[in-house]
Amino acid sequence: MPMPSFLSLLRLCGRIPALLGVLTVAGCLSPEPFPTPRPPLPDHWTHVPPIDPARSNDPAASPRAIDPWWRTLGSPTLDTLESDLLAHHPDIASAAARLDQARIRARIAESPLFPSLSLDTSERLSQRGNSGTTRASSFSGPIVQATQASLSASYELDYRGRNRTLAQKAAYEAEAGRLERATLHWSLTADLASSYIKLLTLKTRRALARQSRETAGKILELVVRQVDLGHASPLDAVRQQNTVASIDAQLAAMELQHHQTLDALALLSGKPLAEVSRLEGSLDQLRLPLIQPGLPSTLLARRPDIRQAEATLQAAHADLQAARATLFPTIQLTGERGYSSAGLSSLISPGSAFWNLSASLVATLFDHGKTRGAIELAESERQAAVAAYQKAVLSALKDVEDNLAAVHWLAEQEKAQQRAESAAQESWRLAEARHQAGAVDFLTVLEAQRSLLQTQDERPQIRQARLNAAIGLFKALGGEIPDNAAPQPESLTPQASNPQASNP
Repeated sequence: MPMPSFLSLLRLCGRIPALLGVLTVAGCLSPEPFPTPRPPLPDHWTHVPPIDPARSNDPAASPRAIDPWWRTLGSPTLDTLESDLLAHHPDIASAAARLDQARIRARIAESPLFPSLSLDTSERLSQRGNSGTTRASSFSGPIVQATQASLSASYELDYRGRNRTLAQKAAYEAEAGRLERATLHWSLTADLASSYIKLLTLKTRRALARQSRETAGKILELVVRQVDLGHASPLDAVRQQNTVASIDAQLAAMELQHHQTLDALALLSGKPLAEVSRLEGSLDQLRLPLIQPGLPSTLLARRPDIRQAEATLQAAHADLQAARATLFPTIQLTGERGYSSAGLSSLISPGSAFWNLSASLVATLFDHGKTRGAIELAESERQAAVAAYQKAVLSALKDVEDNLAAVHWLAEQEKAQQRAESAAQESWRLAEARHQAGAVDFLTVLEAQRSLLQTQDERPQIRQARLNAAIGLFKALGGEIPDNAAPQPESLTPQASNPQASNP
């Protein structure tokens, strides 16, 4: 007897009841899409940086001209550190492993969309007992041998698209995993750049503080000699000693921050601490990039955390659809073809062949609210995902506005600080000259000195703040994060492989 094909099996089982054909057609329906609820977006940003005519033709000034974004700062040392981070950081390796797991789960979730095939072979020996005795261990009948080999195929009709929806959910979760890794890249690279800038800032501040310490020490020696000669008050010497001690305390605090920053860089880059301690670079050599933020709506496509929240939302919606589909019955089609005989030698003879066809319909009549509860839980999880997505969008808008404001006002602050430093330098020169002429007391010189030291220390800190604002703006705008492991999809609409094959 010839073995029927699987399509013949479907046709045969489709004739069993008329309802089966109706459910089969209904099973071809695709899961309904879920429109992403987008919060209202502004038409423009409040603080848009003006285009500097001197840099308008500079290709290195645009964040899109160089990929990745940190190269716009113009530091080869930072480029090397970022490459080491992406290659060796354990959190990125862990995220890559989680992404692989999500992709494997997506492949597993696609398996119910296709028929399953299994091979079963068995050999059984049996003997009947003697009917004339009550002893269970008394056997007098012949030993019967039965050998069977069969090939069976089974397939569940995807009524209401439940299996397809579960496959889509797994695909969205895999996409969310890819975007989680991109978000991690996005965050860690910004943290490393900020730590490197902090290291260079501390390097500059330490150099300025050491120069100030040397100058203050010389002034203290001069004041002590003048006290010994009776030309200065002991109070002047004590005040200068206070200035020297304050600079020493400031240097100690900087040394602590310097070592902590080196430890952070070593952890982020995966380099030994001794190698990180030899890093070269200067704060003044870093380039402030010119960043044009574009339109607010571009955040939805560029920021990986927003797209991750959207993928999570779509996965929650697919989970809700799958939960609703459990209200309807499941239909299982099974076909079996094989051979069965009393001896292995006659197993494949035509007389030993057999085949079976079956169809089963299973429906839950009462489960004490379990199915309804699962639907309500899935609906609640989708609402939470909607709120999380909207929060991600609003947080992104806030991040951009905050950093745009920081870029603008820190530039103004640096201009004012430069004027203040020039004035403090001139004040120190005049106070020292007038003190030597006997026109002012030494307290005036000390005040001018403290003012100059303070403004000199503020200069690299404001420069650090401006660079951090640029990094924050890159991060807020989504940054150019390389992702070599997977191509960038055009939209968040993952589909199962050959979804048409999931339904007849």
